[in-house]
Amino acid sequence: MHWIDAVANELVKRGGRQVIASGISISGHVHIGHSNDVFIADAVRRAVGELGLEAESVWCADDYDPMRRIPWPLNEGELAERYKQYLGFPYANIPSPDPNYRDFVDYFSRPFIESLKHFGIEVRIHSGAKAYRDGRMADLIKRSLENSETIRSILNQYRDKPLPDNWLPVDVVCENCGRISTTRAISWHGDFVSYRCEGADYVAGCGHEGEADYTSGGAKLTWRVEWPARWKLLGVTCEPFGKDHAVRGGSYDTGKLIARKVFDYEAPYPIPYEWVSMKGKKLSSSKGVVFTLKQWLEIAEPEILRYFIFRSKPMKAKVFDPGLPLLDLIDEYDLVERAYYDKTDEAGKREEQQRRIYELSQVGRVSETPIRRISYRFAAVLAQVTNDEEKIIKVLISRGMLVNPGELEIKLALRRLELARNWVMNYAPEHLRFKILEQVPAEILAALTPKQKQALGQLADDLAGREFTPVELHNHVYAVAEMTGQKPNELFQAIYRVLLGRDSGPRVGNFISALDREFVVSRFREASL
Repeated sequence: MHWIDAVANELVKRGGRQVIASGISISGHVHIGHSNDVFIADAVRRAVGELGLEAESVWCADDYDPMRRIPWPLNEGELAERYKQYLGFPYANIPSPDPNYRDFVDYFSRPFIESLKHFGIEVRIHSGAKAYRDGRMADLIKRSLENSETIRSILNQYRDKPLPDNWLPVDVVCENCGRISTTRAISWHGDFVSYRCEGADYVAGCGHEGEADYTSGGAKLTWRVEWPARWKLLGVTCEPFGKDHAVRGGSYDTGKLIARKVFDYEAPYPIPYEWVSMKGKKLSSSKGVVFTLKQWLEIAEPEILRYFIFRSKPMKAKVFDPGLPLLDLIDEYDLVERAYYDKTDEAGKREEQQRRIYELSQVGRVSETPIRRISYRFAAVLAQVTNDEEKIIKVLISRGMLVNPGELEIKLALRRLELARNWVMNYAPEHLRFKILEQVPAEILAALTPKQKQALGQLADDLAGREFTPVELHNHVYAVAEMTGQKPNELFQAIYRVLLGRDSGPRVGNFISALDREFVVSRFREASL
C-alpha cells in the first residue's frame, strides 16, 4: 500500500469531513520544495475521496509573518536599498516591486498559485493576513491571551531559557513604524494589546508605545500558538509539514498540547517530510536557491514533478538537479508509464506499488488510452536539428519512435520537443548543445585515421541500406568499431568531428538518428575518401 493510501485509510477510520492543510511563509519565491506540502495534501484529499469520504485541501499563506531578511531578487542593487526599510514588516504590508502585482505577497505567491492548476491541484487558498484583518482570529487570540500562563508553561517545557512571567502570545503591528517583529506585548484588556516597539536582532525598533486592536489585524499570534489556532479555525484533520516542525519539542509537539488545552481541539494527523535540495543545496526562497513550478513547466511535464514527490516516502531525501539528472528522472517515469499500460494479470507487490505511484502522478484521471512518449533524450537532440513539425513527425515515424500515431501521441511528442528545446537552451551541459558543420574543414578530414575512414564508409553504406532505431544505431556503431579494429571511442570521435567539428556530443544513436539520413550518408562518404 502506498503511504498516501495508508494516511487516507487512517483518516477514514476517524470518520467525518477531512480538511488537509498545507502552507508556507511567503518569504520569497515559492519553489518546488514547497510543493511537498500542497501536493501531498491534495493527494491525500484525492485518496480520501476515492474511499467515499468528503475531503478538502487548504493551502495557507502565512503572509502576516515579518520579513526577517530581504529575499532574492530584491536583495540586489537599488531594490536592496529600497526594501531595507521594510525589514520587520508583515509581508502583506510590503509593496510589490512590480506594479502588475498587488503587493509583496501577490508578487511572490501568484505564479505558484496560478501554476497549481497545471499540476491538477485542487485547493482552497487561506490568507493569514485576511483572517486577522477580518476578525476571524479574534476569538482565538482572546482565548490565547486568557490562557497565556498555560501556553507559557507548555512552551517552557522545551526551552533552555524560560519565557518571562509577563510574556504574552501575540506580536503587535507598531502603529508608528509598521513593524511587527520589533514590538513586545506588555498587557491586554478587552480587544486591545498594549505594546512597546523595542527592536529585533536584525532591525531596530522605533521606541513607540501604544495599544493595538487585535480584532482587526493590529496583532497576530506567535507562530507556535498560531498554528494550533489555525487548526481550530479551519477544522484541520491532517497536515504535511517539514521535518523541523516534527523534532521533539518542535512546533508540532507544542501545538498538540496547546490545541488540546487551550482550544479544545485534537491535533491533525501529521505527515512530516524531508527537504528537497537542488544540486546539494537546500532550496531557499530568501537566499535565491529556487526552482519554481513555472520553471518546471517550461522543461518537463507536470506529471514528472508529481512522480518525483510520490515515488518515495516523505521522509526520504529528495535531490533535484535540472541538468542531466532530470533526464534520468524522466527516463524513470517513462519506464513506469510504459509498464503501467503493459500490465499483466500477475503483477507483484512492487509492480502494484509502481502502478499506484503512476496513478498518483497523473494530473487528472489516468488515461484509458495507453500513453506512449518519445524519448526526452532524443527530443533534446532533434529539437536542435529542426523546428519543422512535419519533419519532426516524419523523423519520429521513420526511426520507429512513433508507430501509427494518433492525435494524442503526436501532441505529446511535439510538447516534449518544445520542453526539451527549452531544457537545452537553459540547463543542458555544453557537450549536449551543438550546431552541425556546413562543411568539414580540411584539417579534420586530414586527421582521420584509415580505420576511422573505413568505419565511416561502412556506416554510410549501412545507413543508406536501411532504417535504424536510435538504440539499434547506437549498438551498430559499436559493432562497426569492433569490425574495423578500433575502440568505440575512436569511432565516436570521428563521427563528432565530421558532423560537429569537436570530439564529443550527444549520445551517438540519438544524434545520428535525429539528422537527415541522406545528409549523414553523404557526409560520412565524403569523410571516408
